[in-house]
Amino acid sequence: MRALILTLLSCVVLTMLVRQPNAQTVSNSKTSSAVPVAHLDTSKIHTWMLPPFDINGKPAKAHTQGLLVHQNGFFVTARRDDINPRRSLLLWLNCDPSNQKDNCNESKGTWAKIWDITPTSQPASWSGMLDHPGGFDSDGENLWIPISQSRRNGKTMVRKFSIRSLIDKGDATPTGSIIINDHIGAIAVSRSPKRLFGANWDTLLAYEFSVDGNPIQHYERNSFIRNLPNWSIAVQDWKVHEGFLIASGLDKSSKRLASHQRSLIQLINFKTRQIIAELRLPRRHASGNFTREGMAVFDEHIWLLPDDLGEENKLYRFALNELLKVGRESLRVKN
Repeated sequence: MRALILTLLSCVVLTMLVRQPNAQTVSNSKTSSAVPVAHLDTSKIHTWMLPPFDINGKPAKAHTQGLLVHQNGFFVTARRDDINPRRSLLLWLNCDPSNQKDNCNESKGTWAKIWDITPTSQPASWSGMLDHPGGFDSDGENLWIPISQSRRNGKTMVRKFSIRSLIDKGDATPTGSIIINDHIGAIAVSRSPKRLFGANWDTLLAYEFSVDGNPIQHYERNSFIRNLPNWSIAVQDWKVHEGFLIASGLDKSSKRLASHQRSLIQLINFKTRQIIAELRLPRRHASGNFTREGMAVFDEHIWLLPDDLGEENKLYRFALNELLKVGRESLRVKN
């Protein structure tokens, strides 16, 4: 009997030793997959044609920065580069983005409005033109647009423009301004709580402000995302959508996996500061990255405007569910 008991105890100990490395492997697996990642197939990305970019009937060129899709059409920020000094522009294309048969090119041959929103005054201590309007967002009634100097560590004015005034009156007079002593390349707006989220050049810093401009918090890149300490996205444009930040940009990590494309879109819970899902987009054949510049969320789609404005302009979109289902699938696997 004693020999039998010793044999049974030996079996239990052996089983525990065998299982321990396996448990460690599962733990490591969970840690490495803390951010669920998926890759978007090219066939799921659809193209819209936009009108040529003309000013006073003549072809012009501008460096695209931000995109917002609205029920009354498309708003785009861009820096006009074919004149000196360069200028900050806001464009509006009047068409129905919900109409899948309308590509906004055949039905509307020109941009409805092009406003020069370059600030005419700035603090005396600032040097350099505010010619860089960045990625921007809306609170439902206003556009919040960062307008910066075109250099790292430059200065920024975040300006608020009434959407109704822009559309109904063609008036781009700002209704408010916030001064920030950094180059803010993208602004996202939360309605509840009322917050502004700012990403500086390459998103080395992320900021949180009240809507009246009071700083609430700022985070270095490696501390903003709690479940990804080596967070390395350079945000080009981001939006708040149903309580989440949707960030679009380029992976700047030197440790990026060879299987991971540089273009990515992330779904971030800004209350917990955790990434819920990440979607990697394929590289275009000769034109570079899809997430190079403007991004918007509208009508259950993500819209992308990666190229500069010129004679031919293309807008891309895919179903928002392609991003959301990554998070849902990860949650299902965990449960």
